[in-house]
Amino acid sequence: MTESADKSPQGGYLPFLLVFALLALLCISIITPVVRPLMWAIIFSFFSYPLNEFLCEKLFKGKHRNWSSLITTACVVLLLCVPMGFIGISLAREGLRFITSLSDNLDSIQQALTHAWSSLVGKLPDYAIQYLGIKGDAQFLQDMIRRAVNYIASSLGDFSRSLLGNVFRMIYQLFVISVATFYLLRDGHVVIEYLDDILPLPKEERVALFDGATRMMKAVVIGTTVTAGIQACLGVAGWMFVGLPAPMLAGAFLFICAMIPFVGTPFVLIPGVFYLFLMGNLKGSLILLSWAILVVSTIDNLIRPMFISEGSRVHFLLVFLGVVGGINVWGFLGIFLGPMVLSLFIFFLDCYRRIWRAKREY
Repeated sequence: MTESADKSPQGGYLPFLLVFALLALLCISIITPVVRPLMWAIIFSFFSYPLNEFLCEKLFKGKHRNWSSLITTACVVLLLCVPMGFIGISLAREGLRFITSLSDNLDSIQQALTHAWSSLVGKLPDYAIQYLGIKGDAQFLQDMIRRAVNYIASSLGDFSRSLLGNVFRMIYQLFVISVATFYLLRDGHVVIEYLDDILPLPKEERVALFDGATRMMKAVVIGTTVTAGIQACLGVAGWMFVGLPAPMLAGAFLFICAMIPFVGTPFVLIPGVFYLFLMGNLKGSLILLSWAILVVSTIDNLIRPMFISEGSRVHFLLVFLGVVGGINVWGFLGIFLGPMVLSLFIFFLDCYRRIWRAKREY
């Protein structure tokens, strides 16, 4: 009687698994709309956690953890709102100035390109001109320039309107980030302990997993953002030195492009070099080109090793695939999240390999 009571009925786990799978699907559908702000909250809470611990231990003597988490969250929100508001206003102004400057210098650019085209056509033999159907007046080139300028102006205008239209969405996401960051700071250690309990790995593998995840997050986020920030500042310094317009707009694009492999700061600086060349500023174009190649593009190899140690270095292929695929899935968040997800997946595969190898040898 006792044995039959202790034994679970045949198939007794099936209803539990079905209910668990249904609840998991419902949870995924609930969490999906807030995945992006939640991921930002995880990143922000991870890097602001030392400040939270300092306030909790030194200022509140280990008590009032709610207050320390609230103060830390307020600091995170201020660091988000103030720079974002300033950058948004500055980008709008710089965009208008850039469009105005481009429109004012449109005739000069057309004259320079027309002269260069006419010189090129004049050096070609007659049979080549007749075979290719090339015209020397370069009227099509002027039409192309006008269309390009109109396209840039309309794109910047659409971008500005989309920013204004997404204000309420940004406020909603900021609210989710703030609430999630507060509770992650206050109860983050409980979440880590819970994950440590449910992971079906040996103790040494769990410790290695959390240590590796911490190093990877620091390597990807700190190494990428700090290096991109320094490159953007150097690029803006060269941009302003040669007298190019819209330095704030250029700095924003430099910061974003510096974090994308195989794109980098030349994607922004080289068009500036061509712009100066077309405006007849040969000296400025050579200075900016030299600055872009010798300083801005090479600073990555000097600065990044200062923030990414050899033990936490992620393979470049993983970073490249993670950034490109992450941008496609999560947008700007994918720059940070993509490499971390791929790196953690490879780490889990490595854990499985070590465990399976040990069992085979045993």
